Amino acid sequence: MTELTSEQEEAERIVTLNSKAFNKLTWAKRKDENYSDVILRLVSSKLDGLQRRGDKEIVTRDNKRLILSIDQGVCMGAESCVQLAPEVFALDESNLGLVRAGGRDAPLAMRDVMPREIDSERIIEAARSCPYKAIRIVDAESGEEVPL
Repeated sequence: MTELTSEQEEAERIVTLNSKAFNKLTWAKRKDENYSDVILRLVSSKLDGLQRRGDKEIVTRDNKRLILSIDQGVCMGAESCVQLAPEVFALDESNLGLVRAGGRDAPLAMRDVMPREIDSERIIEAARSCPYKAIRIVDAESGEEVPL
């Protein structure tokens, strides 16, 4: 077993989390994982929280269930959605405009969002702000597309 330095021992004893951070870590915690494992897993991704591509269902603060999807072939990285709803959208600038065999790389993705963390109107406004209309929202209850 590797010995801890005094700095590591100190950090191990004194870690202060606000309730929002603690709740998010608890929500992200998988069975048989400790909090250190959760933190390591979350920060080891290329872009923090950028784990979801494709459809994603979000339960909003106002109890709406929205299914979001991004047309990566249309997204040009204007970043207006990221500015309005950074809890939901993330831009991987290293993939902007890249074309590889099989199509374009995906510059935009959605973060994992805890249930009831964000209002539906904020998500809709972020999607409306996209000048390329790359974001699609469907009401999961009705199956109807939300007009943007």
